[in-house]
Amino acid sequence: MKNQKVAHWLILFNGIYAITLLPYPVFFIFGLYSQMGSKQGGIEYWIYALLLSYPIGVLLSLFCWLFYHFGKYKTAIAVANLFLIWLVPLLTLIAWLNYY
Repeated sequence: MKNQKVAHWLILFNGIYAITLLPYPVFFIFGLYSQMGSKQGGIEYWIYALLLSYPIGVLLSLFCWLFYHFGKYKTAIAVANLFLIWLVPLLTLIAWLNYY
């Protein structure tokens, strides 16, 4: 390993993201069935669409290893954590749903 400290952080981030993919099929099926019976769109539709995009963010966070191998350690950590931006629209939509 070129930089063990950074590699350990990247393994930790990617491991946590991978573990969170385990319950993803359950949430996918619950959301699918709740949307099938609903004729209305609105915020619930956008929350479900955002939940569907969850694995894409996890897979994109794996690109941090590309930067790691080129020696761009700060960029690698930033790319690994870039996935956390996904939480901002999700929490915003949930707050908006609870407000209205």
